Amino acid sequence: MTDHPITPPPELVQHWYDQAKQDPCGPINWVAVKAAQWGADQELEACITWLDKHIYHPGYELVADRLRAARCPS
Repeated sequence: MTDHPITPPPELVQHWYDQAKQDPCGPINWVAVKAAQWGADQELEACITWLDKHIYHPGYELVADRLRAARCPS
């Protein structure tokens, strides 16, 4: 697999797989969903980090918090 900045570490994938063995849909489905959620969270945090470096505006922290809450409500 090609290394990518949002590729989960092998230990995390193994942890997910171990947890997923009880899923009635099968562990592959569980791991795929978990990986998609993890990747989306990583991308969101990368975007917020980019904004931190490029936007200097009073009240920005509120925007970052609102963006995080809107895109990751759980």
